[in-house]
Amino acid sequence: MKLIICEKPSLALNVARALGQFQKREGYFFTNKYIVSFAFGHLFELKSVNDYFGENKRWQDVSLPFIPEKFEFKLKNNEGIQKQFKILQKIIKENPITEIVNCGDADREGQIIVDIIIDTLKTNLKVTRLWLPEQTEDTIRKELKNLSPNEKYTNLAAEGYARTYLDWILGINITRHISLKKGTLLRAGRVMIPVVKFIYDRDLEIKNFKPEKYLQLVSETEGIKLEVKEKFKLKDAAKAEEKGHLLNNSQALVSDLKKEKVKKYPKKLFSLSQLQSELSKSHKINFQASMKSIQSLYEKGYITYPRTNTEYLSINEIPKIESIIKNYPEVNLKVKKLKSIFDDNKLESHSAIIITTKRPKKDELKALEKTIYKTVFNRFVSNFLDEETIISKTTLKIRVNEEIFTLKGETIENEGFLKYEPQKITNNLPKLNVGDIFKVDFKIVSKETQAPSKITESSLSSFLKNPFKTEKTTENEEYKAILEGVEIGTEATRTGIVEKCIKEKYLSQKGQNFSIEPLGEDLIKTLDILQINLYKNRTIEFSKLLKKISRGETSLESLISLTKEELDITISKKVEIDKINTKSYDKEIIGICPKCGKNIYQGKTKTKKITYYCEAYKEGCKFVLWEDSKHYDNKIKITKTKAKLLLNKSRKALFKLKNKSGKEYEAYLKLKLNGDYINFELDSFPKK
Repeated sequence: MKLIICEKPSLALNVARALGQFQKREGYFFTNKYIVSFAFGHLFELKSVNDYFGENKRWQDVSLPFIPEKFEFKLKNNEGIQKQFKILQKIIKENPITEIVNCGDADREGQIIVDIIIDTLKTNLKVTRLWLPEQTEDTIRKELKNLSPNEKYTNLAAEGYARTYLDWILGINITRHISLKKGTLLRAGRVMIPVVKFIYDRDLEIKNFKPEKYLQLVSETEGIKLEVKEKFKLKDAAKAEEKGHLLNNSQALVSDLKKEKVKKYPKKLFSLSQLQSELSKSHKINFQASMKSIQSLYEKGYITYPRTNTEYLSINEIPKIESIIKNYPEVNLKVKKLKSIFDDNKLESHSAIIITTKRPKKDELKALEKTIYKTVFNRFVSNFLDEETIISKTTLKIRVNEEIFTLKGETIENEGFLKYEPQKITNNLPKLNVGDIFKVDFKIVSKETQAPSKITESSLSSFLKNPFKTEKTTENEEYKAILEGVEIGTEATRTGIVEKCIKEKYLSQKGQNFSIEPLGEDLIKTLDILQINLYKNRTIEFSKLLKKISRGETSLESLISLTKEELDITISKKVEIDKINTKSYDKEIIGICPKCGKNIYQGKTKTKKITYYCEAYKEGCKFVLWEDSKHYDNKIKITKTKAKLLLNKSRKALFKLKNKSGKEYEAYLKLKLNGDYINFELDSFPKK
């Protein structure tokens, strides 16, 4: 009997359904030949610093850099997780298991999630790997017949462990080092730092930007707009005026007219970052929301494995594409063996995201899932549609004196894939022929340079995928860089890292745009002063080493040794830095002080009593509101919500009170300042 350990319950259910005739039991599914159980993602986590010492030590008492001689994992302190691991132990003990199948997600993280469980179960059983590019029942049954030895994925697992250990080492040591130096908690991580730095740099550019005015010559006559490319400085206004006169004393001549019909090709299939960027731009769906629904579609079997960094398919997948096409007879599709679709040189372990043979039933998907599925479906159809897309392009050249102006327009001759993925096709060209002459009227128009735009989800995603990409970077160069590890984070981790940066209050997000927060500025300035370089160049060097480990070109031990050497140098630097109080960054403003107008925060006394105090208490403001207060003989509790009401616009809050005879009633109370004391007075009664 084989025990299949899946990464998540949803995957286990899909595997059980593919096997058929299963019985559901607590923590697993049972069939004649298989037991299918599961984890809840990570059941284990790396031990903390205090776990290695066996006691709670103050940060100051732990010598840095701290790197354990041997990394150890511990079962998470979660009742459900601990119960599930006991179920796995019981399955091994009470059933004639001959083989364990690792069915983690098809990536390095999924590999080690189940590997750690198997190692901790301490059996000598044969271990194989079930590698699923998608979760359809047909694919699961097919791959169960093609199980590989788990050893085949040793290098992938080594990369997974290396990433886990590296992030622990850098996160623990850099966080403790800069926090102790700065006197406040500043969490840092290998991927967090370049993300915050990228947005910090752009916001600094915007802050320091000074718009410059310039002049341009523009003519608009008979619906024809002509714009001289040359830009004039304000001091050269006379030159602009002179050139304008020169052009206006001439007539415009249509010197050339070209029309051509060209084939238009669809955009490539989706990688995860490209899919999320498309959803962000076209549907205003943020990366966090889209990731959840993309994962859900994968787990339901409607799309292929999503955490992929390529837009290409493997040539071996042609039979799979044929099966999908047969499943959509109502659409005119055919397999196209094009290099723009199938290219084994541009993919690692996973292909582009496409639909599967499983078609969703009507109203089966949630609204967001429908949008995402339709986006993936339309991109698939666009690439395999057996129709040409023909565009008619028109290019007009107009001469005014010695100045040449080029106008372009497009019209659709044959719609083709544009039925599924519409694009803006503009044709605002006037009806002109070669030799036509018309008057111009060039005027000086004042313009100014524009500040750099804010970093968006799409631009951040593009930066993380290839931090050194320029307009001149070819696609071959870009994919070569990706395969070498020239990226920050992975398709699987980037969304979570950005969420963490926001949670730590380093960044904020409004709509699609990111902004640096004061605590984020402080993090980058602290790193600069302490000469800690974990920006894009250094982070990418680590990413390259991780890729080398996955290819067996270097070892996990050498990576840890190199990291320790660098940390030794960094931490030994004698650099002093001013300690500042950044606690207010993390505090919620409860209201405005009625005495001095400063902010009110929530705090706790040494005896754990909650208070609402003024930030200017050190300057002598004595305003403080206690959670446990009194109104005559009535004890009243000032919750955070009531404190906000009392200290903001309404200036009153509703309380339950008792009269002298003990009868309960409700009334609105408001604050009354009496010197250094605070009393409550009746404001009104609620309307009945």
